Formats: sequence, C-alpha cells, structure tokens
Amino acid sequence: MKSSARIVALILAAGFSSRMGSFKPLASFGDSTMIQEACKRFLKAGIADIRVVVGYRADEITPVLDRLGVRWILNEDYDKEMFSSVLAGIKSFEVGVEAFFLLPGDIATFKPETIQALVEAYNSEDPKIIHPRFSGRRGHPPLIPASIAAHAPPPDFPGGMRALLGRFEDRSVDLDVIDEGILLDCDTPTDYASIAERCSRQGVPSESECEKIWSKLKVPGNVIAHCTLVSELARMLAVHLNMAGMSLNIPLIVAAGRLHDIARGEPDHAGAGAKLLAGLGYPKVARIVASHMDMQPHGASLDEADLVYLADKCVEQDRLVTLDERFEESLRRKAAGPEAARKIAERFANAQSIALHIESVLQRPVRDLVLRYKRGLLGAAFGRQRLICLARHGSIRPPSDRKRFIGQLDLPLNGDGILQAELLAEALRDFPLSAIFCSDLKRSADTARAVAEHHRIEFTRRRDLREIALGRWEGLGFDEVIRDFPAEFKARGSDIVHCPPPGGESFFDCALRVISAFYDILNSTRGDILIVGHAGVNRIILSQVLGRSLDGLFGIDQEYGCLNLILQRYPEFELKLQNGSLSEFRRLKAELHTGQIFSEGKIWES
Repeated sequence: MKSSARIVALILAAGFSSRMGSFKPLASFGDSTMIQEACKRFLKAGIADIRVVVGYRADEITPVLDRLGVRWILNEDYDKEMFSSVLAGIKSFEVGVEAFFLLPGDIATFKPETIQALVEAYNSEDPKIIHPRFSGRRGHPPLIPASIAAHAPPPDFPGGMRALLGRFEDRSVDLDVIDEGILLDCDTPTDYASIAERCSRQGVPSESECEKIWSKLKVPGNVIAHCTLVSELARMLAVHLNMAGMSLNIPLIVAAGRLHDIARGEPDHAGAGAKLLAGLGYPKVARIVASHMDMQPHGASLDEADLVYLADKCVEQDRLVTLDERFEESLRRKAAGPEAARKIAERFANAQSIALHIESVLQRPVRDLVLRYKRGLLGAAFGRQRLICLARHGSIRPPSDRKRFIGQLDLPLNGDGILQAELLAEALRDFPLSAIFCSDLKRSADTARAVAEHHRIEFTRRRDLREIALGRWEGLGFDEVIRDFPAEFKARGSDIVHCPPPGGESFFDCALRVISAFYDILNSTRGDILIVGHAGVNRIILSQVLGRSLDGLFGIDQEYGCLNLILQRYPEFELKLQNGSLSEFRRLKAELHTGQIFSEGKIWES
C-alpha cells in the first residue's frame, strides 16, 4: 500500500437519535457541535475527503456541512437501520478510493493523532481492517479497505455493519492507541454528560490514559511512584486554592504531575518528556513538563506549572519531604561544585517563592497542609480503589400531609429526618471519609452536617447538587397540578426525561449539571467520600454508575435516609449497595472489610 493512499472519512448522521432524545450531530461540543468537531478532527489528521450521510433533519445539518466544505450524501431510507446509511455512503465512492474510516455521528472525542496512527498502520500492512483499541476494547473509527464494500449485503442484512466486519475478522488487526475517546459514544443524556466533561479537559489525558503512557514508554515503577505522589500533592494544593477563589485546571495539574518524569534517565529529561507528550497530542501538558526542573518566576499569578514544580520539589523519590530536606539532600547527593550549587539554590528559591505565594492565598503554611494530609496523599498515590457513599437526606417536613411536588423548596428535616441523619452519622462513624459533599438545600446540608460533626471535618455545599427544579409546580399537590396544568402534566408523563414543568428543568437538564458535578467531585478528591443527595440527584448518579438510560430513572428506589455504596476501581464503578438500610450497610461493611477495601481506606485522614 502506498503512503499516498486515497482514504475517505465516512460519517453517519442520518438517524433519529431516539435514545438520546435530541439530535446528536448538532448537540453542543464546546464552542462547536458534534458533527463539526468530528469533521475538524479528521481534517487536522490530514483526511481531506470527508463525507457525511444525512437524512433526518437534513435541512438543518447540510448548511453546517456546506460551511465546512464537507460533502454530504442524502440517505432517503434513513428511517431504516443504520446499515442503509453505510451503503449510501459506500455508493458514493469513486474508483481510486482505497480505504475508508467509518464513524457514527455521535463520536467526536477521538484524537487526530489516533487517525494518523491508523493510517500509518494501514500503510505498513497488506490491506486489512484496522481497529483502534484502548484498554483491550475496540473503538471508533475503524479503517476499512474499500474492497470490503464489494461484499456489502442488502440493507436488511441481519446485524448490519458489525456482522459484515465479523466476516472478515481474519483480515482485521487491532492497534493500541492512547485515546480513551475512541470508546465514548453518545446514546443517552448521561453519555452526553460524560462527553461534555471530557470536552472540558480537551487536550489533557485522563488518568487511565496516563497509565497507558507509562506502559507504552516502559516507565519504571519507582518513577511511577514518584510521579503519582507529586500528582496527588499538586492536586491537593490546587483544590485548596480553588476553594480560596482561584480557577486552576485540576485535570491538567494531575496529568502533568503523573507524566513529568516519563523521560527520567535521558539527558534533559524535562525537554525529552515534553517532546514525547507533544507528539502524543498533549501540548498543554508538555509545556508544564518542560518547565518542571527549571522555571523563570513570572510575577504575581500562580498557575498549574507552579504547583507541579513545587510538588516535585516536595517529593524525594516516593517520600514527602520539606523543601529544606529536599535541597540539602540534593547538595549532598551531587557533591555539588559551584555551578551545580548555584543551580540548586536557584531551584530552591523558586520553590520557596511559590510556597510563599500559596501561603499568602490560603493564609496557612504549605507544610501544615502537607502534614495534615500526609497519610491521605500516600493512600491516594499508592491505592487505586475507593468507596463512594451516596446517601439521600433524611425525611422532611412537607407543606401539608398531601402528596406534593417539592423540587427545590428549602424544607428542613422533620423529627424522623433528624433521627435518620444521626443514625447515618453513627453508621459512618468509623468509616474513613476524606470529604463530604451535599447540596445547598437545608435538608441535604443538615444531614451532611450530622456526619461531618462525627468526623470533625468540614462539608462542602454545592448548588449543582440541588434536587431537580420543578418551577411553578413546587409546593402544589398532585391534584392541583393535574387540574391547573393538564396539558403540561400529560406531556411530562409521556416524556419524563426531556419535558420540563413550567419554569422548571427536565431530568435531562438536571443530569447535565449533576453528572458534571459528580465527575468534578471525583476528579478533585481522593479516598472514600460521602455525597448527600436528593432522590432525583441520586437516581441520575446511579443511572450513570449502572450505565442505564434516564428513561428507567424511577425504577431506582431512593427512600429517605437510604445509603448507596459505589466501589470505584478506576476508571470503572461497581454498585455494592442500592437504596440500602443502615443495617444492610453494616453487614456489607463487614464483608468489604474482610476483602481489605476498608482497611486500605483507613490510611485516609482529613
């Protein structure tokens, strides 16, 4: 195969997006849309011939494609299976097209570098189907020889394109890529929330991708241990600074900390590591890695590079040390001559300057923070699983005895609710919580406060964890809503996910903010945590954990004071307890303790 092979990118955007409930190709993706972003990424990878198969709402999507200069093909049978769109696209191929990428229109998180790697692999092989693979799972888009199209069956072929490619498994190869985005499609609102979260950290590798980089570059275990501890220390400092009003990019800090020493052992390892990361498509991380050994003071502002620089100077191999200890050790180890001593002194001064700046913002010594969280930092760095307790607040005092829509009415706990909060606190007394989160509504905050007082730690109120807003229905009885809003009540009953009450939000809208908050909490904490949510909020989080559509939301029971237990083995979740009573939690706690999960967590302290 010649390197000048003519390759087409075929994107399928003709379907109804029925499971999503909104038109996926035109869904927002940062400052763009899903279909625009997919096209731009192919163009950036050097694929100039992009063709999009359209059908449903073609009149809306074709002007977007025309502005991009992208060719579109109309599938008049778009109401049939997706395979009809594949065939419509294949029919457009002229003689000379040698291979094509096949991409569903709801996938836009792949990296241009992945496309380039697939083309390179294709050019080095006899014509074969090349599947991108991450963590042992195949993703999108595969690169397919156009000769396969000659074997295309009719549109009603059972199993569609997947079954067709299965016929050629002996002509397929997998290419491992450092790109978790190849696995992210957008079938449900919770999927979309995950994609939006990834979009917000575009150009920053996930922790799972960092691990793949370690594996690809054969980074030694002692270097990984050092990098991980640097990452966790920098993360902790960033969380405190953001709580004090800054807006530091925590995922960027974590990734740069984990990858700053990937070229350790090479001359100018900071520059060598930066070059490797830029080549992998992570220029923002590369810039921080390039400066982690030596940096020039840059005035009054603190940035992500400062935190990684300081954290690196506070970690000697896999030990937390003071700046004095670190630089005294450097002088002893290197038996420094005048020039080396000058360089070490300069690094020490830079690190001290950053530490003093942090202390001026936080009004507390960095050393005190490190000592306070030392055991937690070590646990985060060297442990890879944790437990997420998700509770519903205690029972509330309703406006009357009738069943009413509550939503975001700010109601206090009633007598039973106060008792449920106290029982929850008692059940979690010996549980090694590192952080507690709740909404800013009284019922959630009062439940969280009861637990926090037992643990002598602060709890964090978040507005984005509020219950779903029910607008003009809040405080009204069901009979009043049916009487005064019959059409709206019926419409919401027929589409509970996407239809909001007057002046309120839909469950889709609620899911966007809740899932974003959930991942923000996960990304900014380590160790076992408690989230005190509401019935709707918890159901959304549990749908995400279980991989379910929001359509089944009300099949997830959440009683007042209940507890759900989620085991996170990064990057996966396992639901250990759902809508559980405190007695069920105690039994499960004993079982998990036997499995060492809880004993590992005990290294956490606040």
